[in-house]
Amino acid sequence: MRSRKINNPFSFSGHSAIGQFFLTAVFWISVIVGHVAAQGTPPAYELRFLGSGSPTAINSQRVVIGTRTTGGNYEPLVSVNASPWTQLPVPSGSMSTIPTDVNDLGVIVGVSFSPQWNASAVRWTPGTGGYSLQVLPLMPGDTAAYATAINNAGQIVGSRSSLGYQPTGTGLVYSDQAGFRRLTDFGFWIVPRDINDSGLVIGGQERLNLATGQVDVTGQGPSNYQPISNIGINSSGMMIGSSPLRSTSLNIVSVFRYIPGPGWEFIAGSTRYTVGYDINDLGDITFGEFGAGIFFDGLGTFAVGSLLSPETIGNGWVITGNGSYVNNNREIATIARNNTTGQTGAVLLLPIGAIPPPTAPAGLVGIAHPATRMEPYNSIELSWVNTSTLTRGWELQRTVAGTSNWETLPLVPPGTAARHSDTTVGVNVTYNYRVRAVGLGGTSEWSDTITVVSPATPLDTTPPEVILLEPAGGSTVSGIVTTRSSASDNVAVEYQEISFWNQYTGQQVVIGSSNTGGEIVFSWDTTQLTPATYRIMAMAYDTMGNVNRSEADVIVAGSTTGTMRVSSIRMYSERTRSGYWVYGDVAVLDKAGSPVAEATVSVRWRTPNGRNVLQTARTDARGIATFGVQSVAGTYRLYITGVSKTGYEFDPRSSQLSARYWRGSQ
Repeated sequence: MRSRKINNPFSFSGHSAIGQFFLTAVFWISVIVGHVAAQGTPPAYELRFLGSGSPTAINSQRVVIGTRTTGGNYEPLVSVNASPWTQLPVPSGSMSTIPTDVNDLGVIVGVSFSPQWNASAVRWTPGTGGYSLQVLPLMPGDTAAYATAINNAGQIVGSRSSLGYQPTGTGLVYSDQAGFRRLTDFGFWIVPRDINDSGLVIGGQERLNLATGQVDVTGQGPSNYQPISNIGINSSGMMIGSSPLRSTSLNIVSVFRYIPGPGWEFIAGSTRYTVGYDINDLGDITFGEFGAGIFFDGLGTFAVGSLLSPETIGNGWVITGNGSYVNNNREIATIARNNTTGQTGAVLLLPIGAIPPPTAPAGLVGIAHPATRMEPYNSIELSWVNTSTLTRGWELQRTVAGTSNWETLPLVPPGTAARHSDTTVGVNVTYNYRVRAVGLGGTSEWSDTITVVSPATPLDTTPPEVILLEPAGGSTVSGIVTTRSSASDNVAVEYQEISFWNQYTGQQVVIGSSNTGGEIVFSWDTTQLTPATYRIMAMAYDTMGNVNRSEADVIVAGSTTGTMRVSSIRMYSERTRSGYWVYGDVAVLDKAGSPVAEATVSVRWRTPNGRNVLQTARTDARGIATFGVQSVAGTYRLYITGVSKTGYEFDPRSSQLSARYWRGSQ
């Protein structure tokens, strides 16, 4: 009964309790820092290691019960006054025996299973020589019994059948004075989860008063939740329960506390993994949600692992259980691991006073950060060193040098990292900074004050000036078109380009680009485009990433001319009495790859003796124009300076425009 476990230690709301206990605990920032009703300081805890296994209940006399598995079967364990586990006696031939609850007199109840899975309710009574075992008798006509809870009056409740390790069917109540009675006699038709000292029995959404025989329904909580299922009840009738949302899209389970009169109030739970565990006579609630959590009445909600004393943390202990049990002295039974010794298993946490505040951070430094292309902001980059395991966040303040008007800077996300980028600084302003640690026990002293001057250069937010010079908006173009733009900036242009939007391919096509400012010129080949209106864009951005554009719509008309290019230049030579003749055959083809006859080709020779010779020739039926020059041995170079023919446009970008040839002496 006190302090209780949920009466079925192996399943609640479809989750495995043993499995949930061994889930690795996660530090919940929202629980540790944000969800604290600041009415006092929570206790700090030192730790006693009980041994391998997991707890199932604790009473207010520091008796902890639990189990460990050996060969897949459960052994019952007990710890008295923080001593290591000792094994409780088990019935002869037992396969698994599980203690489920302990009252403040140290009387323990539970269930034992035979190899044939027959369940028997058992009771352990403390004596001078340890614990004595009693297998409780069965009710007439019953074949099984499963004890789930016991109160300080010695009344035991449980189920009359089981399925595996689950209590099932209807319930019973037993005491040495009154013997057995079926709970269905009172109209209570579900498995009882708990019983308090007043004889109030709970299970599902129902509550039975054994003194009056009255059954009522307590499950109706907030309208957006399903009816709340009872888990445990304390001596004043306060209860712990859990329920999922009614939403079909949000799979969320929450834990609630019931107060006689006002009814149910939300405690914790925003995921599908929330599990309720225990309630003590103070109204404290324990639960699990990716780690062990606890709600202290009047203080707020905390992660159990955040309450360990600095010495306990320094000795290597971390809480790994997903749940815990708490007694009236706020002593907690849960699971932990020692990262130094490798010990893992059940532990008892003992309060040793209010949790202290953290110590002041050290090594506060600040560096001015001028804006860059990749980080376009002026700031002061601050960092410091955490000196305490009790730190859960920070408070950072700033003032302009020479004044005492300290302002607190918002730290987002919630200020758990020992650094901050202050992007709200002015230009060439001298600031003072200080920081302090925030913990569950309060705030630390302030760190040393530092002075930092912000960047002297204002943040550049002015975009470049961009002008599209050619072609003019609304003009009609065809063939190879000259495009021209210009860009300038108050600091520097980092990149500019000219492009057009091809609506038929759905692409922005770059005509040309440059990594400098000033004027840029590129040829735009429109011969392959579908006649239509196209949007030309000149774009530039500066070193801070500020962007500007200049656009114009132009009409691309169908080309009335063909396109020709120099496809190859073949060079060869012959020796004469007076020196050498070097020849060049220039081949001209159209867009389809056919020879272009009667085209005028202009070239420039560069001879080995330094002469420049200009020549012009017409292509023959093969599309070849032949050129020749006489000189001495050495390197000959031939440059194409122009190709023309009526009805055709020369495409220099797709042409071979030069060739060289070496002719040595023989």
